[in-house]
Amino acid sequence: MINDFNASHPNITVVPSYGGTLWTMRDKLLTAIAGGAAPDISIIDQFWSSELADAGSMVRAQDFIDADAAINKDDIYDYAWKTATYKGKIWSMPFSTSNEVLYYNKDLFSKAGLDPNKPPKTWDELVSMGQKLTKDLNNDGKTDQWGLSLVLKADEGCVYDWLIFLWQNDGVLFSDDFTKSRFNEQPGVEALQLYVDMVHKHKIMPLAPPANGFANGLIAMTIASTSRLSTNIGALKDNLGVAPLPMKKKQATGVGGANLAIFSATKNKQAAWEFVRWMSSADINLRWSIATGYLPLRKSVVSSAKYQEFLTKEPRAKVIVDQMPFAIVRPNIPAYAPGSREIGLAVEEAVFGNKDPKTTLDAAAKKVDAMLK
Repeated sequence: MINDFNASHPNITVVPSYGGTLWTMRDKLLTAIAGGAAPDISIIDQFWSSELADAGSMVRAQDFIDADAAINKDDIYDYAWKTATYKGKIWSMPFSTSNEVLYYNKDLFSKAGLDPNKPPKTWDELVSMGQKLTKDLNNDGKTDQWGLSLVLKADEGCVYDWLIFLWQNDGVLFSDDFTKSRFNEQPGVEALQLYVDMVHKHKIMPLAPPANGFANGLIAMTIASTSRLSTNIGALKDNLGVAPLPMKKKQATGVGGANLAIFSATKNKQAAWEFVRWMSSADINLRWSIATGYLPLRKSVVSSAKYQEFLTKEPRAKVIVDQMPFAIVRPNIPAYAPGSREIGLAVEEAVFGNKDPKTTLDAAAKKVDAMLK
């Protein structure tokens, strides 16, 4: 896509650079900003806007949006704008949005005596089906096929998956005024206990999953971003099942994805905006969404003949659209980015150490409360 942009804009050249995982990329980006070596533009995780805005590191996207008659704000979904908004102003440009879904291997379901068209709908069913799908295939006393795999390491983003379980259990992250942690209350404790039990009690989930385990048929179910849709289809083809997430008290998923930020130090603000508006335009967003599994930013893209034709040909993608009414946006407050790291580390500690969830979450809450203060 960058190559196409450069070809169609002879006076602008965009040079891409890979930043690593979001965990490492945030550190690199903050270091570059502090050292006066910030990029012109960067993909950022949606909830980084507040921290970067407070630091004066970002150009406010709303200034460009308000001055650009070609931008139809009403065409972009409200939840997408919400990911970019801090203190009532739009700071970054929505680019890609996603949610988490359940991917499962239909062939492994059939071999386990399960209906491949009836994936789990509740936490209890997730566990019970996971037990039937966990197998020692060669009778050597070791598990060869796992029922479920989730991200369990903090630096790989375990907090994002765990938050969904918190929300499904009617839990909340913080108090309404963002002054106190609430993720360590009973709903959060139960959500983390489920994680611990799926590893240590029910033994349906590995601490160290086999490489490419889901693609290679060694893992029967996984919860992952809709951005993995095209990759998983390529791996499992017709054996891939896609379903809404199993729930407890209510249906919930998270809003994931990334926004585009223009940095204050750039000498090419107008050129940077031209790239940002092009990348988020309807035609490019349609192309991006069909190619990846990210949800379209725009209502016009969802209703377009090409996207509807895509859904007809690939009905598994419809789960992405159907889940969005239940998707929750993480809070755009400066304490969230560092705070989410502490929550992720608490999840990792409880699961890998088989520790009491209440104890680990309470310890994290003390650290996060200090950040909120």
